[in-house]
Amino acid sequence: MSPKKMRKESNNFPPNYRWNFIAILVDSSCFGIAFAFFDPNSVLPAFVREFTSSSLVVGLIGTVFNGFWLLPQLVTARLIVDKPRKKPYMILGTWGRALFWVIALALWTGLGNYPLAMLILFFSILALFAVSDSVTAVSWFDIMAKSIPMKQRGRLLGMSQLISGVAGLGVGAIVASILSSPRLPFPSNYALIFALASTIFVPAVIALRLVREPLAVTPSNKVEKSQKDGLLTPLRENPIFRRWTIARLLVGMVGLATPFFVGHAIDVLSLPASIVGSFVAAQTLAKALGGLVFGFISDRWGPRFVIRLGGIAAMGAPLFAMIVHFSGSEWLVSVYPFVYVMMGFMQSSWVLGFFNYLLEIAPEDRRPMYVGLSNTVMGVMTLVPTLGGWLLASTSYGVLFGTTVAFVLAGVLISLTLKPSEMVAMEKQLQN
Repeated sequence: MSPKKMRKESNNFPPNYRWNFIAILVDSSCFGIAFAFFDPNSVLPAFVREFTSSSLVVGLIGTVFNGFWLLPQLVTARLIVDKPRKKPYMILGTWGRALFWVIALALWTGLGNYPLAMLILFFSILALFAVSDSVTAVSWFDIMAKSIPMKQRGRLLGMSQLISGVAGLGVGAIVASILSSPRLPFPSNYALIFALASTIFVPAVIALRLVREPLAVTPSNKVEKSQKDGLLTPLRENPIFRRWTIARLLVGMVGLATPFFVGHAIDVLSLPASIVGSFVAAQTLAKALGGLVFGFISDRWGPRFVIRLGGIAAMGAPLFAMIVHFSGSEWLVSVYPFVYVMMGFMQSSWVLGFFNYLLEIAPEDRRPMYVGLSNTVMGVMTLVPTLGGWLLASTSYGVLFGTTVAFVLAGVLISLTLKPSEMVAMEKQLQN
C-alpha cells in the first residue's frame, strides 16, 4: 500500500484514532489480566467451595455477577443516551475495581474463620463490582464504536485478548503456585490473589481517563425520538436485533454448567485443587489465541462468523465434560483443561462476535439503548447458574451437561440465520 493511500485511509479515521486505540487497548488488556485472577468460572467457585459444599451457593456466583452487571444497564443507557459526552459515566463506574482489596483485607484479618460472614461480604463486593462495571460498560461500548471503525475493532480486541491471554498464562501459573504453596495456607492464598487483581486494575483506570471521546453530532429530532422510545422498542421493531438476542440467550445457557466444571473435576474425577491454576492457564491461552483468530475473521468476513464459532466452542465445553464423565477414560481426565480451552474461545467471541455485530446493526443515535437493552434482557440469564445448581442437586452431572449442550446447539442454529452486519448497516443507511 502506497504512503499516499495510507494517509488517505488514516484521514477517514475518527479524530484521535491512534491515541484512543492505544488507550482502549491498555484498558482492555489490563482488565483481562486482572479478571483472570478472579475468574468466575474457575477461581471464584474454588474460593467459595472453601466455605461451603452447597452447589446452590456456588451457582450464586454467576447469578450475582451476571445479574448485577446486566440488569442495571438499561437504566444507565436511558440516562446517558441523549448526553453528548459519555466519558464521565465511563469513569464513574471504575471505583468498583478497588473493592477486591476489601476481600483481601477481610481474609488477612481473620474474617475467613467465619464462613457465613465471609460469604456475605464476598457476594456483596461481587455485586457492587458488577454494578459499577455495568455503568462503565454501556459508555465504553459507545465510545469504542465512535472511536474505532468496525474494520479495526477486530484488530484492537484481538490484540487486547492476545496480550491478556499471554499474560494470563503467567496468571495461571501464579494462581497455581499460590494455591499449592505451603507458605500461603488458606485464606492467605486467596487474599493475595484478590489483592493482585485489584492492583492490576490501576493502569486500566488510568488508560480510560486518557481516552479522548469523539463528539457525535446527532440531529435533535433523533435524540428526542430515542428519548421517547419505549424500553422494548428495539426488540419490537428490529427483527434482526430480536433474532440476535435469541441466539445470544441460548448460547448463554452454557452458564448452566460453567460454575460446576471445577466441582466435577475435583469431586468426581479426583483431580487436585491446584488444577484450578491449569484451568486458568488453559482458558486464558485459548482466549488469547481466539482473540487473534477471531479478530482476523471479524475484520475479514464479519462478526457473524465469530458468533457461530464461539457458539460451537460454548457447546464444546459441556460436551467434552459429558464425554469424560461417561467414558471414565484416564487419558480424557488428564486433558480435562480442554473444557476451559473451549471456554476461552467462547469468551473471546463475545465482544468480537456478538457485541461487534450489535454495534453495527444499532442506529448510532440509539446505540447506548441497544447495548443497555441487550444486556438487560440477558439479565434473565442471572438465574441460569442457580438453575444449574438445582438441576445438578436434583439429577446428575450427566444430565446437567447434556441439557446445556442442547440449549447451546439451538443458539448456534439460530445464529446461522443472521444477515451480514455490512448488509444490515447498508440497509440502515438507506433508511436514513
